[in-house]
Amino acid sequence: MAEKKKYWYVARARSVGAEVCDMLNRLPFEHFVPMMQKKVKIGGKEVKRDAPLALNYVFFRTDDFMSLQRIVRDLSRVHLIYMSPMRDAKPNSEHAKYKPMIASDHEMEMFMKAASFYAQGAPLSVPNREMMQKGDTVRIIDGPFKGVEGILTSHQGKDGGKVIVSISNLISISTIDIAPENIQVIKFAHGNKHIYKKMDSFTVRLNKAIQKHEAGEELPEEEKEAIETFIRRFSGVQTDTINTEAKLNMLIMQGYLMLQMNKEAKKYRLKLRDEILPKVKSEKMKEKIKKVIAW
Repeated sequence: MAEKKKYWYVARARSVGAEVCDMLNRLPFEHFVPMMQKKVKIGGKEVKRDAPLALNYVFFRTDDFMSLQRIVRDLSRVHLIYMSPMRDAKPNSEHAKYKPMIASDHEMEMFMKAASFYAQGAPLSVPNREMMQKGDTVRIIDGPFKGVEGILTSHQGKDGGKVIVSISNLISISTIDIAPENIQVIKFAHGNKHIYKKMDSFTVRLNKAIQKHEAGEELPEEEKEAIETFIRRFSGVQTDTINTEAKLNMLIMQGYLMLQMNKEAKKYRLKLRDEILPKVKSEKMKEKIKKVIAW
């Protein structure tokens, strides 16, 4: 019998204090309560006390929602949060029902990782849906937020910015500004043509590096850093067409060769030959790939 999948169910408490936390600890469910340490004065002295991070949210992880629903229903201080039915849903259909608000393990992992850096209080808020739709999905690859994935809200003209981690479009948490070199793009927002501009710009730089390489000249450190930055930032991005994927992988392979990282270059050469080339329909693109593979 297949194991039932566990989800994180979102709930909210009237308040989260020591008594409520003790009650939650006695329940037969894994749970997470975003907490922070707050400075308070007791007897004229300033001391730290645990306090809810914001909004009194509680997250329960279980594969038995019916039991969770039954137990929480008997609690006077905690209630589960439900999603409203779709406005245009047909009566008695699945879309016409109230469903519990859930978060995946991955969403919660990112949220908890980001929240852990704000022991003194995190900027939790309701996410701006338009902003979330327009932003690129990224992963932070270095620094204190390493491993966090979310939506990049970059400043105009810059590749860095804040990374927003959202839970079921209910609440979000924002990192501090992240430097461009610490951001890897996973997926571009719908309609974002950023990757084409970046590839075109990098192609010009790469061609100059190739000319120097063929002339037997040593690449300046600045050129090597630019190639490393491109590879680090875009090597994991999901592309929208096979031709874009082919072009990106050719650039990365050539970039590794310029850095004299032959093992990595070979991996991309094999990927181009065995995975990408068979899927390409354009004869012109096929010829380009074959030329790069043979390089």
